[in-house]
Amino acid sequence: MNRLVRNLLTVATGVVAIAGLAAVPAQAQTINGGSCGAGYRQQDAYALGDDSGISGAGVVFLYYNSSNGTNCAILRRDANFRVTYGMGVTLRDDAGHSVSDGQRAYTQYAGPVYLKAPGRCVQVDGQLTGVWMGDNSTYLEKTHDGGSPWVHCG
Repeated sequence: MNRLVRNLLTVATGVVAIAGLAAVPAQAQTINGGSCGAGYRQQDAYALGDDSGISGAGVVFLYYNSSNGTNCAILRRDANFRVTYGMGVTLRDDAGHSVSDGQRAYTQYAGPVYLKAPGRCVQVDGQLTGVWMGDNSTYLEKTHDGGSPWVHCG
């Protein structure tokens, strides 16, 4: 009897674990699993917009891979901010090179964008348009933008 109960519990635990993985959207699994990839370390994070949420309407993250001199940037929205007209992120260096990723279809995150810039200053900017979600049923759509000054020079 104990053996039958153990086997049933093992099967039930496996079913619950698989169901839990299936419930997480693929997009969420991707952005939580390393952002820019192996070898990248977060350097900074810059909140966009006002402080209605914990982090503003969204946060631009700047990463760096010291083994290949490449920067990476990603913009993620705040969980309480509903994007209505897309979002985008731009990464540039002080030599005039830049890369951008932004579409009106983006509602969760923009990027990653990569820019090789060893020994150069970089700047990252993001923008997103939407509304704060809350108890109040009246919303005013607003574009939040901002980012960093020139950082990580050298």
